[in-house]
Amino acid sequence: MAQIAKLGVLDDADDGITRETKLRVWWTCYLVDTWASGGSGLPRQFDILNLAPRLPMDEEVFSTMRPGDPDVLACEWKPGFWGYNVRMATIYNHITNLTKRIINSIVWDEEAIEDAVRELAVELTAFEESLPITMRYSLSNLTLQVERGLGRNFIALHLGFNHYATLLYYQYLDRNRPLTTNGVAYAQRCKHHATLFSEILQASRNHGGAEALYNIVGHVTVVSSSVLLHSFLFGDPDEVDDIRQRLESNFESLVQLRKYWPSVDLMVCASPLNPFLSA
Repeated sequence: MAQIAKLGVLDDADDGITRETKLRVWWTCYLVDTWASGGSGLPRQFDILNLAPRLPMDEEVFSTMRPGDPDVLACEWKPGFWGYNVRMATIYNHITNLTKRIINSIVWDEEAIEDAVRELAVELTAFEESLPITMRYSLSNLTLQVERGLGRNFIALHLGFNHYATLLYYQYLDRNRPLTTNGVAYAQRCKHHATLFSEILQASRNHGGAEALYNIVGHVTVVSSSVLLHSFLFGDPDEVDDIRQRLESNFESLVQLRKYWPSVDLMVCASPLNPFLSA
């Protein structure tokens, strides 16, 4: 419907708010299409290789616009959290394409796989470095964004980034995989991003105005927890207490989410963490 309505095509008759609202709806559909196709294997419906519209603008600038105001000048435009989410989703699409290629391969070319992972790792690093200083993750920046009314946007961006990175390196947790040049380092990166995901999720609960309460958080929290559980079982014994605390924190988030999303209740009841944490 968004494509039929041509929401991504600029209309000179639209004022600034109407134009930006149309763009945000269009890009929201693009994001949902990207996430849904990645999780379900269904073909994507949005092709942004041709005639991709402008990314969503800075949220704070958008919030100050009034009906009838003209669009922002090109020299004053800058992307906001939603715009950076769109850029990050493109990397996620590359990660899911690599995963599908590996799954569908009869024989795994470990060298080719590692080369592809290395290229995507460079993309993730470049994306993180492209973020403005105030958008990079830190507790002080979280406080700043909460004060600006953008705490939830800030948390969503960094939960997404660390989840995507976890997915990229997840395969290297397999202890039966043959040794590769960077395999051990990539396994450590997977654990690092899963740990950081858990810390960010906990911070979102502890800061008013930064809660992560959308449905997909349940799924990505389970992914993070599976990596933490792997570290608990096979990692450094000195880290067991810290890992258990992070697992408990993740479980608290799942319990919180099930108040809003009935589907998360199944994750809580069926989760292997349930008896593990109560032991």
